Order: sequence, then structure tokens, then C-alpha cells
Amino acid sequence: MSADKYGSRYWCVKTRLSEDGEIYLFADKVTVADGMLIFTSGGEDGAANLNLALAPGEWGTVFAASIIDGCAVAVEHWRGEVAE
Repeated sequence: MSADKYGSRYWCVKTRLSEDGEIYLFADKVTVADGMLIFTSGGEDGAANLNLALAPGEWGTVFAASIIDGCAVAVEHWRGEVAE
């Protein structure tokens, strides 16, 4: 099963938990609750399914990413993140 089956949106998380400093994942929704970053997708029964949760202090930045190149899709200028 492909990872894109777990949500309609593609996200990037900047974190030291990954060797290259980034985690890319699919999820329908991202929420911040008490510093925890929570990614969920809608289940077939309408209930939310947990895709990934990162503890407070384990992540720095999250953004909607392009499935083509991983760049932030809603940002016009961001040196080092958005291809020009």
C-alpha cells in the first residue's frame, strides 16, 4: 500500500529525529495540541486515524509540501526551502 492512501495532503516536518532533518508524510490534517504535532487522516467510518505524532520539542517546523519537490507550497519566498 502506498503512503498516499493515508491522506490527501503532503507535509514536511523539520526534526532532529530524521537523519536528514526532515520527515515527509501524507495526512488529511495536522494539529498542534500542548506542543505535540499530530497528523491524522479520515477513516472509512469518518473517524480520525492517527498517522504520526511528535512530542513537544521533537519538531521545529511543519508545512504543506509539494509532492514534486518537497518545497513549501503556500510560501512565495523562503531561501533554502522554495525553489526559485
